[in-house]
Amino acid sequence: MTYKILRTWIIGSLSIVFSMGGCASFNPDTVEETPQQDIILAMRVKAKLIETKELKAAAMHVEAANGLVVISGFVETESQRQLATSVAQQVPNVKQVNNQIKVK
Repeated sequence: MTYKILRTWIIGSLSIVFSMGGCASFNPDTVEETPQQDIILAMRVKAKLIETKELKAAAMHVEAANGLVVISGFVETESQRQLATSVAQQVPNVKQVNNQIKVK
């Protein structure tokens, strides 16, 4: 049941990103726009982390820029920290992972 809720949340978030694509360009002098590809990449990495049952991805934050992915947050073990890096590296278009996750 939880998996279905998370998957629905991810799909809904992607829908919002795609529907708001033109909004950020309304006033380019005052709005700093994150390229849509970076947002999509971050969401794909987050989705893969959520799908990994050994991780509690809700406690993780993902950012992406030009193929560089930064993961932050908390996990319970060093092996979970390393697993998060491995999962992120397997996502297409990820060039490098900067793992800033802390072990509790």
